[in-house]
Amino acid sequence: MTDGWMLPSEVFQWIEENVPHGSQILEFGSGAGSVLLSKNYQLTSVEHDEQWLGLSSGDYIHAQIVQNQISNKYSEAGWYDFEMLQNLPSPVDVILIDGPPGDIGRSGILHLLRDLSTSKWIIIDDTDRLPENTLAKKIIERLSPKEIHEISSREPRHSGDFRKATVLRMR
Repeated sequence: MTDGWMLPSEVFQWIEENVPHGSQILEFGSGAGSVLLSKNYQLTSVEHDEQWLGLSSGDYIHAQIVQNQISNKYSEAGWYDFEMLQNLPSPVDVILIDGPPGDIGRSGILHLLRDLSTSKWIIIDDTDRLPENTLAKKIIERLSPKEIHEISSREPRHSGDFRKATVLRMR
């Protein structure tokens, strides 16, 4: 069920235990987990791949992957088109960074750091992988969260590695 394409069940459990139903979640990267999140939360998903648009009852922002200075700096393929992200919901309770896919890169989120600090929680998925772990460290260094939680999955990926997510409490 969570074989690398959907948030691990442990992250969903953490959200259910810590985020009140009806809260606003902004997720970068849509998928099967969006369907689950939209049942209890006001969900806005930013997604580049048309096949993942409209899966849930939440709102969608279709933003193509484009080159940008931040992604270039970290040798990544690009990130969501910043022009399409001008009207993101605000404030949000949770920012979930689970996209775009790791082979594209996620460092483009660093462009939005000022906006990220207004949320209560930031969740960075896949921090068992070096690029996402490095991204989490950069966000921690720049935003100085009040608390840091690590969530590990109980089920390994195909590679045998256990997925991790990093949760930052911002306020």
